[in-house]
Amino acid sequence: MTESFSQGETPGTGLSVRLEGVRKWYGGRVREERPALDIPFLHIEGGEWAVLMGDSGSGKSTLLNLVGGVDLPDAGTILLGDSPLNRLDERERTMLRRRDMGFVFQFFNLFPTLSVRENILLPLGLLGRKDPAAVRRLLDEVGLSGMEHRAPSELSGGEQQRVALARALVHRPRLILADEPTGSLDHRTGKVVLSLLQRLHREYGPTILMSTHSEEAASFGKRILHIRDGEILDAPTATTS
Repeated sequence: MTESFSQGETPGTGLSVRLEGVRKWYGGRVREERPALDIPFLHIEGGEWAVLMGDSGSGKSTLLNLVGGVDLPDAGTILLGDSPLNRLDERERTMLRRRDMGFVFQFFNLFPTLSVRENILLPLGLLGRKDPAAVRRLLDEVGLSGMEHRAPSELSGGEQQRVALARALVHRPRLILADEPTGSLDHRTGKVVLSLLQRLHREYGPTILMSTHSEEAASFGKRILHIRDGEILDAPTATTS
């Protein structure tokens, strides 16, 4: 449905991300101390896989929350495509998340009382859509065919993260936000999950913004952005155009 896409973007392309003069203070203590996040300028192209790399507390999750519209900046503008995210009201931001974003978390965030199939169907249900064929296809692609009726508690950590990945992709989002997606997995399982995400990224072409503190995980992305004390060290401070 073409109405789901921002003006100037075409269906099937990743959603571009642009931050201009974005600042965030903890607890609303604006200008009383150094901001938790201070990004003069950042542009991520549609379809790009960008990685935020930094230690715990560096600002990675804060940035992902802002891009996902879960939180709002205290200053500056965030553009997703041509849409100024921080000028949308709460309902509009919620609809944007449901329609155009997919989320992958460190601790999976699966609903324990729902089956694998029901967890994957959630994003479609929120959009009022049904697509059982898409669920079956994704279960096959993530190597979980035949497990659709199992509960999350019956799966290993790696299997649960693959369910979370299928849930994030089932509605073909244009932007995937992945917050430490391998942080709770062992090395081998984490590599399997990242390789799967890499393959699905090549096939579907969404924009990916992923946080990690692992150099090996970061190597799966196209561009690495080092973040420390709320600042991105290797991003331009203004547009060069």
